[in-house]
Amino acid sequence: MKRTNISLSIFKPGLCGALIGVSCALLAQPAGADDEIRAGAVLQVPFNLNSSNAFFDYSTIRVGLTCQYAEVEEDEFITHRYITDHYTSATPHVYRGGTLNSTSLQVDEGGDQVYGLEGNLFVEVFNDWNGSAELLGFYGNKDIQGAFGGGYSFSDAFFLDAKAMFPYSEVGIRFLGPLEIYGGVKTLGNFNPAKEKQTVDHRTKVYDITLP
Repeated sequence: MKRTNISLSIFKPGLCGALIGVSCALLAQPAGADDEIRAGAVLQVPFNLNSSNAFFDYSTIRVGLTCQYAEVEEDEFITHRYITDHYTSATPHVYRGGTLNSTSLQVDEGGDQVYGLEGNLFVEVFNDWNGSAELLGFYGNKDIQGAFGGGYSFSDAFFLDAKAMFPYSEVGIRFLGPLEIYGGVKTLGNFNPAKEKQTVDHRTKVYDITLP
């Protein structure tokens, strides 16, 4: 496919606007996820690996929306309390109160596993607003995930996509269409697992001698 050559003076205002828009979105709070959907903005800068075309072409820059559905294992915090319950030794036994001897905290980070689906919609604002859409599955931990899937570009037909995702950034490769590598910035940070808290009491009965 022949790309449209656009001079710097033509696409500079649009590029600045796209970069400013994504930069402003990055200032927003990242959405946490625990078996939930989160969405954000993304900007990708491709580099062409086909020797017949220029390595970098401003017209291929993509801006768009990304949406993720993720399953994130919860972090569990269990507080263990060790308590001695005092009773009178005479029958019937009468409860005289409890003494808290010590506490301990057990943390279970749930394996730190994250997996789910990501859908993306892109437009190439300097290439006649060419659009593309893709769907990928991803797996990893709350900070780094690998993703693989496919999509369709209205100018380049079907393609496959593989990438590594990090907080606020990603790098990947598109192939089966024009072969390219790309880097991207996005508004989604790392995943924040939900924190489940509970308290477990361990009680010991002590029968004190009853004073006369």
